[in-house]
Amino acid sequence: MTDPRPEITVQPPSKKSLAKATIVALLVAAVLLITAILPAEYGIDPLGTGKALGLTDLHKADFANSTGKAAETAPLKSGEAEPTILPTLEPAADGGAPRMKGAFIAQPKRYKIDSREIKLAAGEGMEIKYNMKRGAGLIYSWIASDKLFFEFHGEPNVKPAGKERTDYFESYELDDQVGKDQAHGTFIAPSTGVHGWFWENKTGNEVTLKLVSAGFYDWIFQNRHDKQSALKTMDPDSIPGHPTVPDEVLR
Repeated sequence: MTDPRPEITVQPPSKKSLAKATIVALLVAAVLLITAILPAEYGIDPLGTGKALGLTDLHKADFANSTGKAAETAPLKSGEAEPTILPTLEPAADGGAPRMKGAFIAQPKRYKIDSREIKLAAGEGMEIKYNMKRGAGLIYSWIASDKLFFEFHGEPNVKPAGKERTDYFESYELDDQVGKDQAHGTFIAPSTGVHGWFWENKTGNEVTLKLVSAGFYDWIFQNRHDKQSALKTMDPDSIPGHPTVPDEVLR
């Protein structure tokens, strides 16, 4: 008995058709990347479509959520700034150079500098923290002659509900297992208060710690030998003499 159904032959697509389909898929992906994904995920909006569609707001909302509810909801006070840098590229309406917004945080006062050398005895711990407004920046480098355990943390002036009369602080970085002999970086204060380090020397020998900082802080808090002190900072113009750096032609 023969099968009455006609035989069906399926022709595979040609290489030319596959190439066309691939090119179309790549073009569609590129369009989606530029118009939707980059504005929504990274805040990059070269064509302005993300702003028109409200996609850049999604990125701003995600970024704000990552900084915590306290930073998102607390209103700004005098001298404070938003503690975020969120660069957003906006094309010029006249076809000129695009404008990069959100690339820096303006401050109401000039920066301060500080440099100090500290001798930590075996088993000794101490704190150095900077009184900073929300949104103020700090550039720092510290180098020790041996590894120190440390925590970088902050104590906001306005504590969360229920923590008003407690020893509340927020930890930013903690190393109490291995330790480091140096650290360098940039910090932006998420709240108005004091922010800085607690170091502890567990090496069994005296350790020399050298700390250099520059930033928008008002004064320096020190807690050592169970004694709390407010240390003065230096104004850049207060340095007795600035070294003369001659111009050097590199090329």
